[in-house]
Amino acid sequence: MTTYGIGKYNVGRIAERIVANELEARGFRVSDLNKEGTSNNADLLAAKGGRTIQIQVKGSSFEGGWWFGYGHCTQQTIDKNREVFNSASGHYRADIIVLVCAKTPTEYQCLVLPLEIAEAAAQVCLDHSFRIENVDGTKKKPGKMWVADRVPKVRNADRLPLIKREIALVFPYLDRWDVFERLLEPLEEPYSDRYEHAGIEDEPTEPTMLAFVRSKAAELGLSSAEIEEFFPVR
Repeated sequence: MTTYGIGKYNVGRIAERIVANELEARGFRVSDLNKEGTSNNADLLAAKGGRTIQIQVKGSSFEGGWWFGYGHCTQQTIDKNREVFNSASGHYRADIIVLVCAKTPTEYQCLVLPLEIAEAAAQVCLDHSFRIENVDGTKKKPGKMWVADRVPKVRNADRLPLIKREIALVFPYLDRWDVFERLLEPLEEPYSDRYEHAGIEDEPTEPTMLAFVRSKAAELGLSSAEIEEFFPVR
């Protein structure tokens, strides 16, 4: 009997359909930018209320835990000569990056990241996984970039603060599809500098991304001091 599942050959297209379905259910019209071939920087175009949002989708499939992939890095990105996202020339430039981990077509989680957050987190990933030398002093080779829903075991303890920082950056955006609405609708009042990087209003109300991160602190192995570093409170 032939068995079917999600793997490296189909996870990308399945992830794009997951994102399209989530957005269509929220009133967006979604177009596939890869319909006529692979497009640079963005995979989907979502439209609502006369405005459009370009989206890059990164899909992964992992049986143990939830692991999200940013894609493969290059030596140029490791050397800080090229950004991870929107680095190719072309008309399209993603506004939002959605990292999808799909176990089945109906069992999945998504990190819905504004471009600035996605790039910042990917750079931290590069710092702890590719810009730190191997034990023998040799440089890391380019490869796939990951972020997990937990702090993994590592041989080099120097990596841990960076891994925790990366987790603190991205997991407030777990299944936060309202990021699309925020992008469409102008804010009545600008975010304060203290919260701008986290997408939190000056006077946070429940539920907020800050509350989410605090609730996950023990599970992620983050101390109160580390939480305050990224999501400061008055």
